[in-house]
Amino acid sequence: MSAPGIRASAQAQVLAEQVPGAEVTLAGQNGDASAPPDAPYRVVPWTSKNILRLVAEHDIIISSGLPPQIAPFFFQKRFVADLFSQYAMEWMEVGLQHYHGFGRRAWVERTRTWLAMQLTAADFVICNNERQRDSYLGTMFSLGIVSNRAYAADRTLRRLIDSAPHGVRREPPDWSGPRVLRGVHPGFREKDTILVWNGGIIQWYDPGTLLEALRRLGRDDIKLLFLGASYPGIGDLGKGPRFQNAKAIAAANGQLGRTVFFEEGWVSHEEAARYVLEADIGVCTYWDNLETRYAHRTRFLDLIWAERPFICTHGDILAEEVERRGWGIVVPQQDAEALARAIAKLADDKAFWERCRRNLAAARAELQWEVTQRPLIEFCRDGWDPISPKAERFPGLVQRIAAYLGRRAVYVWATKP
Repeated sequence: MSAPGIRASAQAQVLAEQVPGAEVTLAGQNGDASAPPDAPYRVVPWTSKNILRLVAEHDIIISSGLPPQIAPFFFQKRFVADLFSQYAMEWMEVGLQHYHGFGRRAWVERTRTWLAMQLTAADFVICNNERQRDSYLGTMFSLGIVSNRAYAADRTLRRLIDSAPHGVRREPPDWSGPRVLRGVHPGFREKDTILVWNGGIIQWYDPGTLLEALRRLGRDDIKLLFLGASYPGIGDLGKGPRFQNAKAIAAANGQLGRTVFFEEGWVSHEEAARYVLEADIGVCTYWDNLETRYAHRTRFLDLIWAERPFICTHGDILAEEVERRGWGIVVPQQDAEALARAIAKLADDKAFWERCRRNLAAARAELQWEVTQRPLIEFCRDGWDPISPKAERFPGLVQRIAAYLGRRAVYVWATKP
């Protein structure tokens, strides 16, 4: 699992525990998936053939991508859109890397109409932070979803859209478990300082500046591990230009296989915990652009859980928390010298590292899933009527489903081999 699967599984767990009488089904596209032995929910695969039956069997449907097939059930069911990324900005970045000319425009139009369909179909929307919420509220106003009736029903509009941030692992960190790096993985010595990049390398990340910072430091006692190359379910998308460039830079610098290492596949969610717990410092560098402004770097949550101080780039909402709460060090984008100083500071100043670790430990309680998902739990438990009436939204939903299907057809035609 990557972030969407981790989030959906955690939501299924807390809803089954926190909503009295709830019967929870986690439906995914992986036909081999199964629930943990003690899970209070069931796991089933969904396909285009059984999706209508699954919707019919449940009262509340929660998804990060409500499909157009749900339209016949619009008035009978409650729908929640979990928009945990600011998809408009994220997909702009995807379009810049993977599409050109008319194909890029077709991609953007497809995703824009998809997002409008989500916001119109949803009786309740959740996202990852307040910055995302503000951006989605603006879109909902422009789509006519926020009517004066909705505002009169709730002048905070929290019953229409609220923040439900990604949480941390439930189990307490165990640093005494089996090792996966020191003395096990070739190249990692007992007393090395280990940096971990605990996630993939896709278009909005900047590993090049990190590699340049390590080159400037020139220390063979500091090792960097990139922990994820290929995202599950999307083939080699994670091994695009950013990943290939990172390997080429490391090889040209003489770092590859000596001080810089890449896990070529995808390390499972369970196994990733061991790598993060054994590392000393987390690190992630990226561009200070609109994708970053609205991002919620879910990879940081594992670093908070494991109490690993980390270094990141300015611009996103969690970077602000790093500075405000003393979780590590924030550096400007593309500033290799500042990044090198930050790495040396956390590697050598043990008192500073320990102070950051204590600050991270203090944050874990407020980031438990049952706390962060309180708005979703309350919606499912209390069953309030949608403050944006379905009758007002239905004409717009029909129009936006038609627009999405048309734009999708154009996109398929424009991008076919």
